[in-house]
Amino acid sequence: MEKKRYIEGLFMGASSFVLWGLLPIYWKLVNAITPYAIFAQRVVWSFVFMMLVIVIMKKTNNFMQHLKDIKVWKGVIAPSIFISINWLLYIWAVNNNYVIETSLGYYINPLVMAFFGMVFYKERLNGLQKIGLSFAAAGVGLNTLFYGKFPIIAITLALCFATYGLLKKRSPIDSLMGLTFETLLIGVPSLLYLIFIESTGHGISGNLEGSFWGLISLSGVVTAVPLLLYGEGTKRLPLSVVGFLQYISPTIALMLGIFAFNEPFDYRSLMAFSLIWIGLLFFSYSQYKALTDQSSK
Repeated sequence: MEKKRYIEGLFMGASSFVLWGLLPIYWKLVNAITPYAIFAQRVVWSFVFMMLVIVIMKKTNNFMQHLKDIKVWKGVIAPSIFISINWLLYIWAVNNNYVIETSLGYYINPLVMAFFGMVFYKERLNGLQKIGLSFAAAGVGLNTLFYGKFPIIAITLALCFATYGLLKKRSPIDSLMGLTFETLLIGVPSLLYLIFIESTGHGISGNLEGSFWGLISLSGVVTAVPLLLYGEGTKRLPLSVVGFLQYISPTIALMLGIFAFNEPFDYRSLMAFSLIWIGLLFFSYSQYKALTDQSSK
């Protein structure tokens, strides 16, 4: 693997997960409307933002060509479904005080990503990565045991996002066009839903300050930017590496859940998450070692 491309992938992937980790703050700011309305607004504004990017980058002709390609439409159906479930459930969970459970879901996701990498791409983990994966798996298992019930939110988020990552890696079009078509596909029903609730007096107009439109329009930016970074990072890295980079996001979300949103977190949870963090240290060291070994050649 080319070192420059690998480092680019690490930077893009890490940046996307930092931004995702901070997202609960934004969703809390816009929770004056329902999670379903937030989701619909997010999709529509994401499409608007993506079209602006396409125009600025002078890729309008490319977009129009893809618009007529039935293979492109078929290729974005599955990713659109999985990312929609992920988005809607995540927004609902954050605004119903399940931020820590969402963080558990995104701690589980790297295990699913590593599994997908081994099954679909024959990726192999080195010794340090296997140790890291074992600690992480033990931490996730212990956390699930302590949680006291099946963490349906966490499991669903993990499976949906891991599947989305797998589909994006296989996508024949670049991340920019892929995300544009995904938001276009789910944007049509989302726009119809928004028109309906606004026309029936259950939307933003007449119920909230006009400035809220400006705040909710930012949902396009906070959605599209990390997804673009993630899509490009995924193309440059093994799925197992992408999976472990994702520990950045739930760690930030966990800290927000504990210290910003005052969700319950006891010593048993600390024990479980500590195992996950130890696993992350092993994996991070394996990445550092791999880069230094490449530099010495």
